[in-house]
Amino acid sequence: MRFVITLLGRDRLGIVESFSKTVADHGGAWCESRIMQVDGQFGGVFQAEVPDDRADAFESSLESSFQPEFHLAVVRSAADKNATVTRHSFEVIVLCGDRPGLVHKFAQLCTARQINILELQTNLCPAAMTGVMMFEISATGDSPEELDRDEFADALEALGDDVVVDFLDE
Repeated sequence: MRFVITLLGRDRLGIVESFSKTVADHGGAWCESRIMQVDGQFGGVFQAEVPDDRADAFESSLESSFQPEFHLAVVRSAADKNATVTRHSFEVIVLCGDRPGLVHKFAQLCTARQINILELQTNLCPAAMTGVMMFEISATGDSPEELDRDEFADALEALGDDVVVDFLDE
């Protein structure tokens, strides 16, 4: 049985070790994860797989190990590992001066093109030469049809004169 688990709470030493022990103690495998610390808070999204006959015990163990200290969400995954739907994926980086609404506008442009955002990372960082704060969006997406990258880049660049778009997998 596959699980998708999110864990959010005050960061402390040993969270990953404790989570990985819970997976191992139930004969499970750690499949995928994204972990980060933001403003002193631990955030993790994990995919784990455990034998079907140990799924209930695994879920109970997660709850007793991490609640109430952490916000915990556990979903039994119904995704088909063998699905063969053709999707067209890409990676893009958008860099521009920081201003309100950039992620929302990016998401709107993606939705209008039937782009599913698979992974999104944003950062605020100083520009190398000037020190001016720049906002960076790094995203992986996919769509049912091949993306017209030039058109998408033009739409993103229309957000402002300082917008730079770079596709990474070209």
